[in-house]
Amino acid sequence: MISVSLARRYARALLNVAKKRNEVERTQAEVRELAAVFARTPTARKFFESPNISRAEKVSFLEAREAKLGRPVYGLLHVLLKRRRLDHLVTIAAEFEKLAEESQGITRVMVRTAVAITDQQADFLTKALERRTGDRILLTREIEPALLGGVVVSLDHKVIDGSLATELWRIRQRLLQTRVHGRG
Repeated sequence: MISVSLARRYARALLNVAKKRNEVERTQAEVRELAAVFARTPTARKFFESPNISRAEKVSFLEAREAKLGRPVYGLLHVLLKRRRLDHLVTIAAEFEKLAEESQGITRVMVRTAVAITDQQADFLTKALERRTGDRILLTREIEPALLGGVVVSLDHKVIDGSLATELWRIRQRLLQTRVHGRG
């Protein structure tokens, strides 16, 4: 397994090349698609991982697809093939996705609620978060019945926990810390 920091280095280099060529969105789409192929097709990964298939065959396979790929992605694939790291493409793609979105001012937000929120509530929350962060927000909704009520928002490694379960826990903690003086 490739380390996240190494994957991030490859992703950052790819982003720099894509920016110079003004091809960030195209590169993002190509990397996303390639990672999906690698993730869902074990034979694609095995082809590049197999020591029984020569490097020349692998290069030939890539060259046959050169016209379909932008220079940044084609270059990345060659570097990964040369360094025998093409099997790490999925991890690199995930890091690239994060960096590309960050460079475009996009922040992903996960909202977990006990019951589904309406589109109107989601729009209201999205707009409020966009005003607060200054970024474009991509909101993902998730239903988690264990929350009982309220909402948990995960934003840029920050969690805003407004769930009923957490609030009940906080009340319990305050009650446990409160001293009750007896009558005497």
